[in-house]
Amino acid sequence: MDKYKFKFKIMSKDKFLLHEQFKNPLDKKKFIEAKKLYLESITTNEYEIKATKDIFQLIQNIKRNPEKIGPYQNMSVFEALNRIGSDLVLLSGAEKLFTSEIPPENILLRMGNTQGFDFEVLYKGNKKVYGEAFNAAKSFCKHKMRQAIDKLVDKNPDKKATSAIIFINEEMEGFLENYKNKKETKNEKTIKIQKIYCNVNLEKTQLQAERDILLPKLMNRQIEV
Repeated sequence: MDKYKFKFKIMSKDKFLLHEQFKNPLDKKKFIEAKKLYLESITTNEYEIKATKDIFQLIQNIKRNPEKIGPYQNMSVFEALNRIGSDLVLLSGAEKLFTSEIPPENILLRMGNTQGFDFEVLYKGNKKVYGEAFNAAKSFCKHKMRQAIDKLVDKNPDKKATSAIIFINEEMEGFLENYKNKKETKNEKTIKIQKIYCNVNLEKTQLQAERDILLPKLMNRQIEV
């Protein structure tokens, strides 16, 4: 049995505080609302790392003690930050798809995902595209890319799929620009993998988006006057 087949889950609400906002596929309007709530949860975060020179205590604080940080609770800071890093890539990538020339009807984002595929994109004609997302440093990004490609080629629920998507933190664009593993090269005639590089500083891009909306309104008011 395909080990990914029946494991498409959104993290439970006892750990992910925005479970209700992300448990179903989101159209553009609902996505904007959910993204705003997510960003608010991390910009209003009150958790502070406890300063200590004791390495053993630091390990306990970061990797063992359950905390509430951003939209996550009842998990270690280390685990929560890893999930937040990936979530920000998911949000940025989804935003790019919704503002592209051929936007999807909806996107299911598996925030904090550890099983199955990270997101599903539904286009007109009931065409579904599966995707993976990661936020990695140079030392680990090729490994993550290889894992994502292998998964999308070998484990895709749609055995006739002709496309798939990978969201990647944008700092890796130059480093991965010409990267292709053997599986991608071997299967590029049957399945095309689109790589989308994502700016994870979503607070900045949110402010820019709001400014782009506000400025024309202000200009129109001035013209009317």
